[in-house]
Amino acid sequence: MVMLVRNAVLALAMTLAPASATAANAANAANAAKRAEPVPELTITLAPAAPSATHAVPYLDVTVVAQDVHRRAGEDLLRLALVANTVVTSARDLQGLSIADGEGTISASIKDIEDDGSNRTRIWQTPRAIDGTVTIHYRVPIDAGAPPLALPQYEIRTEADGFSAAGNAFIIVPADQITRRARIHWDFAAYGAGGIGVSSFGVGDVTSSEPLPAARLDSVYYMAGRPGVFRGEGGFFAAWQGAPPFAMAPLMDWAGALHRYYGMFFGNTPPSFGVFGRTNVRNPGSGIGLTDSFAFTYNQTSRPEELKSLLAHEMLHSWVRSLDDSMDAAGGLDRSWFGEGLAVYYQRLLPYRAGMISAEAFLGDLNQTAARYYTNIKINVPNADIPAGFWKDTRIRVLPYDRGSLYFAALNASVRKATAGRRSLDDLVRAMLSARNAGKPMNEALWRTLVRAELGERGIADLDAMLAGGTVTPPSDAFGPEFHRVRRTLRRFDLGFDPASLTVRPKIVKGLIAGSEAAKAGLRNGDEILNTFSQDGLQGDQTRLLTLEIKRGLETLSIRYLPRGEFVSAWQWQLVSKK
Repeated sequence: MVMLVRNAVLALAMTLAPASATAANAANAANAAKRAEPVPELTITLAPAAPSATHAVPYLDVTVVAQDVHRRAGEDLLRLALVANTVVTSARDLQGLSIADGEGTISASIKDIEDDGSNRTRIWQTPRAIDGTVTIHYRVPIDAGAPPLALPQYEIRTEADGFSAAGNAFIIVPADQITRRARIHWDFAAYGAGGIGVSSFGVGDVTSSEPLPAARLDSVYYMAGRPGVFRGEGGFFAAWQGAPPFAMAPLMDWAGALHRYYGMFFGNTPPSFGVFGRTNVRNPGSGIGLTDSFAFTYNQTSRPEELKSLLAHEMLHSWVRSLDDSMDAAGGLDRSWFGEGLAVYYQRLLPYRAGMISAEAFLGDLNQTAARYYTNIKINVPNADIPAGFWKDTRIRVLPYDRGSLYFAALNASVRKATAGRRSLDDLVRAMLSARNAGKPMNEALWRTLVRAELGERGIADLDAMLAGGTVTPPSDAFGPEFHRVRRTLRRFDLGFDPASLTVRPKIVKGLIAGSEAAKAGLRNGDEILNTFSQDGLQGDQTRLLTLEIKRGLETLSIRYLPRGEFVSAWQWQLVSKK
């Protein structure tokens, strides 16, 4: 399979040259010029404590040294998320925090601000003028008993003599827009022999390939202790904690080959790229895109074939990201249709083009998306309403992914038809990325300009209809002449009770629907749900059962049922029969 993708990469290189080569050479030259310029640095030293008898790291000492900090008295100096996309971070738990510069201690005051309904930030404000290097030191306690979350995997966790977390969960950064070259240093003196540190920039002590703003430093991932490590070709690497139920190296070899194909397809490849895996017994198969890396979760039921779609999706974010670079930022959910929709669209298409998945696997991925979309009772929720419901209702949360991907499939079919196959969605996406690489805004205004140039006002009308919540239906041959569209009778996802019951603590069942599968299984209003579970994947699987661990009075019960409701007609795709 890897040999197939190597051949595909060679074929793609011939197809895209010399345009891709020109773009890559220009990008490389620009990067080289940037590296030659003197730039301020931000050095992060991470010193984990020795693991306990239960194989948990109890705390982590952090030192951050930021150069070129310039603030007036009373201005925001430093920041760290308190809540990042509904995930509570370590900001309130920091111990022994000290802040200083060349003049001595900085007795900063604290201000907490609400960014939006899902994000909150702690700000440290300086009482005096700052002009130079600032040093921050603190300890981060790690709760070994914290339950796994069915949320983005930002929070700091410890397992198997190690820890892992995203920067936005525990790294204090300057509250400014200055780009700094990041240096990561690992100190295992307290931890003991055999310690290994890995970050989004690579294995061990490492420096970022380019200066980065604080927002991108937030999305750097860290893993340390005794993780499994994979080193592939072209700067590709991986690290994982725990004991996977399968050999990780072959899966990472597959991911590395796909990453190289992506680099060729989009015309540039980052100097390094990392994949991080950590266990989550309750939410396996989730992922988050990060700075030149991504993290995913697995458990003892995970299988490599099931994880390939996730790996393909999250790697796309290294190139596509989102409009205005709003991915995972406060207030960015109204633009998630672009970044997430493209990632879903390409997560199956590019591996299929590269010969890395079969037609059956392509259809399986496509039809799961289509089934989830066309059976979704929230299918016509306007894009403007998605931010308010994204973290409250899984049926709204999946819309940018599903609706966005099918919109891009329909748009691709329209562009190909209008140009007799000479142009496609690929050309528009590459134009968007070229603008961003040139330092220009990659935003909705540019997207509208590109769409109008290809399809005129009809293309703009289709975009506006999608954003308004109109149902998107790609043509039968949108995914190639070998596939065609058919009708199937499927069932809507239906928990059988008010989904808001799962967004509060304690999780008390309310709004039980009489006659629902949940009611038939014995669930009652007033039951307390004790377990957590991922609903996003559950929606796309018509046959997966849901198990609820509940407390009713003094009893603890297990209720298992199929979370499905009414039957509806939905579009699916299948292989064209060969005559």
